[in-house]
Amino acid sequence: MKSYFPYLIALLLAVLLVHQCERNVSDNITSTNNIAALTDSVSYYKNKLGTSTASVRTLQLEAKDMKKVIIEKDKNIAALTSEFSRLKSITSVKSQINLPPVRIKYTEPIANDSILPLKFERKGFNKTDWYNLGYKVTQDSLIIYPLSVPTQTTIITGFKRKWLLGRQTLTTDVTNSNPYISVQEIKSAEVIVPEPLYKKWYVWLAIGVAGGAVMASN
Repeated sequence: MKSYFPYLIALLLAVLLVHQCERNVSDNITSTNNIAALTDSVSYYKNKLGTSTASVRTLQLEAKDMKKVIIEKDKNIAALTSEFSRLKSITSVKSQINLPPVRIKYTEPIANDSILPLKFERKGFNKTDWYNLGYKVTQDSLIIYPLSVPTQTTIITGFKRKWLLGRQTLTTDVTNSNPYISVQEIKSAEVIVPEPLYKKWYVWLAIGVAGGAVMASN
């Protein structure tokens, strides 16, 4: 058994070295990507459906960094994330619905009388926190323009539990700041990436037990 001991130690050191090198490379790549993500701006492209897609680089943060960089800087996000026991991702989107002019033609034009002139026009604009609406009324139609509806959508994926020691459930919450916008349906899925064998705790336990047994036999 003594003859195998140096080889076992060499194998253990080799595994540790490979693991550390891989982690260093991964950390360097993540750091570089995060720097690019912090300075990235929203880009748009025409997707396969023929519509426009907004795209931006994604930050990769550990839990403590997520709290400092994202959560502590936004009280609304802080309130929403407090419902989770463990976070996986946070996405915040500012968007605005802009509709083209909407013309509603009357079935019958408004009849002329002594109060209204032969041709008349009335314009107005109503601005609130949740929508901006302009209108024009004429003798034969109503035109609504501009019409815009802003909102901030927060998407949080993480684990929730009903009580302190309860079972954790992977959940995705979608929240709109605009009370007039409601979510009708959510489909959320996560790709499961298998953990490498050398990262599993029981593999290291087995190596430790084997190493201990070899050392004890010498």
